[in-house]
Amino acid sequence: MSRPYRLLMIRHGQSESNIVQSAQKVNSQFEYEELINSRVDWKQRLSDKGRSQAEIARANLSRIYPNGLDYFNSFYVSPFIRARETASILSAHNFNIRWNIEDRLSERIWGIYGTVSRQEQRSHFPLTSRLANDDPWYIRYDGGESLFDVYNRFKNFEGKLWRENSSQNVLLVAHKQLIQAACYELEKMSPEEWDDIWNNEVYNFTNLGAVEYSRVNPHDGNDVRDRFAWRRVFSLADIDNSPLDGEWVEFTAGKTFSSQDLQNQIDEYPPLI
Repeated sequence: MSRPYRLLMIRHGQSESNIVQSAQKVNSQFEYEELINSRVDWKQRLSDKGRSQAEIARANLSRIYPNGLDYFNSFYVSPFIRARETASILSAHNFNIRWNIEDRLSERIWGIYGTVSRQEQRSHFPLTSRLANDDPWYIRYDGGESLFDVYNRFKNFEGKLWRENSSQNVLLVAHKQLIQAACYELEKMSPEEWDDIWNNEVYNFTNLGAVEYSRVNPHDGNDVRDRFAWRRVFSLADIDNSPLDGEWVEFTAGKTFSSQDLQNQIDEYPPLI
């Protein structure tokens, strides 16, 4: 069983709840916040801007891939409505495309912590808020998931992805932190590496941000690796401002370490007593 040749992961467009979250980040309040928050998270629709972003992304995908979405063999989407709406717009002109709704691509579950405003999170859950900032990979929100949980969810899905899509091109539409956790798995990162990239623009994935992995050398089609070895990142709603100009970057996954390597890692954290 071999991996797909290529895997493209796209974040959904701006949702109505994204507008509320953006306002809260600057201690403001969106006039329809109460109405939007009355709808559960998985049922949230795209905003007008989100639908426009998806239409722009559809045009840009046709620029990047000569055959547009026909370049891909298989399609997966999160069950969340904002992801399904994005997928519907992306494939609006491709009537033969059939999407597989996959629960394991769902948004990170935020639990009780995610039902209140950012200000209320800090006041009602001060310990969780502090730990989530200090240790974003392992800390689980009250009644919700950690990023490590999301990573395990993707890793579980990964087996099916490889079995059913050997040597094919796959596209999936999901969520920012699901895609980030997938990057962690596909590039075989360490927790330290995750801390370094947590605020890195390459892995930020704004709405309609996307990352593509390839095990076929994009500069030499005869060079095919056993695992993904190249990555490129797009801003599909603003293609000219893509991180690293949307260029392919070669990387090495599955690193191993000597005893001295491990000791050097350990020495980054001196004993406290």
